[in-house]
Amino acid sequence: MKILRALALFTFVGILFGLLIYWREYADNAGISLVHVLLWQIVIWIPWAFSFKVFEKVVERADKLKLGMALLFLSGLLWVAAHFAWFFLISSSFSPYLGQRGSGFGVFPYFFIFWTLIDIGLVWFVVDRIKRNADPNAQPPLLLELTRGNSKYICEPSQISLLTSENYYTKLFTTEGVFVMRKPLKHFQDILPTDVFKRIHRSTIINVNYVSELASGRNHRLEIIMKDGTRRSVSRNFTKDIILFFKDRTS
Repeated sequence: MKILRALALFTFVGILFGLLIYWREYADNAGISLVHVLLWQIVIWIPWAFSFKVFEKVVERADKLKLGMALLFLSGLLWVAAHFAWFFLISSSFSPYLGQRGSGFGVFPYFFIFWTLIDIGLVWFVVDRIKRNADPNAQPPLLLELTRGNSKYICEPSQISLLTSENYYTKLFTTEGVFVMRKPLKHFQDILPTDVFKRIHRSTIINVNYVSELASGRNHRLEIIMKDGTRRSVSRNFTKDIILFFKDRTS
């Protein structure tokens, strides 16, 4: 899960919870603004997007060390407990429901049910995804059947360096040469692994493992220089994502 997606998810969760809480406590909302409730929830959830990325890295590392599912879930439970600690810290000083009848530390008991379910769901998602990706039998390897003339070639995604769209056709640049397939670019975008193949233009997808350099082109537009020297312009719509991707990928 990319950090921007995590931020978007946790922002959505915070706003959703804020609206649900405001609606649930409508009868006791005298003097309490919806903005205050939303800010309270957003402050509780948004910082957790960053801790969620840390948790992902911890689980990946634990899985590589073969520590077993029990320890993986134990780390998940510790993560949930840390979220509750953060929740109490913020709510005891910033909750709009401080001092309300039936609340303690500015929260109501039923809050814990929803927060616990969300956190446990996220823990399960991370652990299950990493374990599934680590299992070589989980999914068969992707192979593409490419044709040129009367010959057929079986191609692995790792052999593809670049894909470009030409009307209703897609041109694939591979280690076996160039192939033109009567399929739209979106077809290949949907089936190729998204952690390796990145769209840089509405008509271009690159394999990031074949990228040699990020450069500034004409009009200060970002350009991708492939290892074979090919230069491809990055659309403004994709520039930010590409820069962040390579920033996260390099050390």
